[in-house]
Amino acid sequence: MRKKLLIGFMIFFVGLFLFALWDGVFLSMTIVGLGFTIYGYRHEEIEKLEEKVSKRIMRQVDATLMNITIYGLLVIGVVINFFLDEPQILLIDAIYVLLGVVFGLRGLLIRSVYQEEIQDQSKVTAIRKTPSS
Repeated sequence: MRKKLLIGFMIFFVGLFLFALWDGVFLSMTIVGLGFTIYGYRHEEIEKLEEKVSKRIMRQVDATLMNITIYGLLVIGVVINFFLDEPQILLIDAIYVLLGVVFGLRGLLIRSVYQEEIQDQSKVTAIRKTPSS
């Protein structure tokens, strides 16, 4: 039930994002909603795993996300300082967009680490003992 609700929210926020691109209002709020929905949908998958495995996945995701965020903010800061004289972006809109992108990226990283974990588990179960000669 919860997964269907999250899929419904994703469809709603994608439609609202397309409308916000056309209209220009509430674009940052739509990005936040879509980011949180993607994160919630992907986090739902790892809640079904063992606690030890889900904690390992989240540690790896958080470490990768922290590196991406730090380097991304450094690049954005350099671009803003050297190439834009007076940025016309509201601070609250920038915070909303940043939150939406971070949580959406966190959800996508959960998906990629989860897929790697599933592949690693299938490799372990595929190894069989061979009789020694």
